[in-house]
Amino acid sequence: MQKGPQVKRLLIGSIVAALLIPAGSWVAHEFYVSLTEIRYNGDTERLEISMRIFPDDLDRALKIRHGISTHLATRLEPPGADSLLAQYLYDHFSVEVNDNEVDLVFLGKEPESDAIWCYLESEPVPLPSGIRVKNSILTGEFRDQVNIVQIYVGDWNRGILLSAGRESDTLKIVR
Repeated sequence: MQKGPQVKRLLIGSIVAALLIPAGSWVAHEFYVSLTEIRYNGDTERLEISMRIFPDDLDRALKIRHGISTHLATRLEPPGADSLLAQYLYDHFSVEVNDNEVDLVFLGKEPESDAIWCYLESEPVPLPSGIRVKNSILTGEFRDQVNIVQIYVGDWNRGILLSAGRESDTLKIVR
C-alpha cells in the first residue's frame, strides 16, 4: 500500500484517537469512506453526480480487477486508466429514477489533495419522485467501506449510508 493512507483519513482518525487516547489505549484502524452527491438539475433534467474517493483505494481495486497499477491522477497514470475507472464505476454504481434505470456517462475525474473527484451525468430524466441508488464501490475490496450518498432534488435532500451487505437503498422524494 502506498505511503500515507493514514494521512488521507486524518479527520476520522483524529476523532477516533480523541476517543481512545483518554481511555489509555490506541488501536490502529483504516477507514474506508467515499462521498457521492447526486443533484437533479431541473434546467437540463439530468442527474449530476460527483464522487469523492481515495485514489489509492481505487488503484488497489483496479489492480485486483485488471492487474494494472493505475496510479490515478499522478504523472505515472497509464493511458487507458480513465476507461478502466469508468467501467469500474459503471459496474459498481447505478441509479434508478421512478423505477427506471438511468444511463450514466463518465465525464472525467479531478484530483484534490488526497482524493479524486469522479464526475458522471445522466441522460435527461423526469423529475424524480423516487430514487434508488446502488453503490458497491470498494465494498468488495474493503469490508469496512462506507459509501455516503447525498441526494438533492430542488429544496429536498436526504442522505443514505451504504456498505457491504446494504449496497442499495430507495428514497421517496416528498416535496
